[in-house]
Order: sequence, then C-alpha cells, then structure tokens
Amino acid sequence: MSCWTKHELENMLEDVVNELCLSGEMIDKYGQEGTAPATLVRLVLEEKDRQIRMLKLGMVQIETKT
Repeated sequence: MSCWTKHELENMLEDVVNELCLSGEMIDKYGQEGTAPATLVRLVLEEKDRQIRMLKLGMVQIETKT
C-alpha cells in the first residue's frame, strides 16, 4: 500500500512532466491525444536523448517559430 494518495501521486507525476520542459511540438502532438503520462515521459526522454546525441556529433539545433 502506498503512503501517498492518488491525488498526491498525480501531482507528483504532473511535476515530473512539467520539469521535462516539453517543446510546443511535443505538446501539440501528444498533449491533445491524451497520451498516458508514462508514455509521454518515455517519448520526451527519447527525444532529449536524440537531441543530446546530435549535439555531441556537432549538429546545431535550429528552432523556428511558427
């Protein structure tokens, strides 16, 4: 049995997702679909890992504003 309530766990999960600094693109793609939080966290971490690999290879990330 957990020592936290369901509401407390949901708030903790929301805090984690907020700390991931979701890009507008990720929010547009997954936020409106009601993606499960665990799946969203995994997708965001995979995207962050990809960005880190690209930066280590010397690639530069260019963001455009639409």
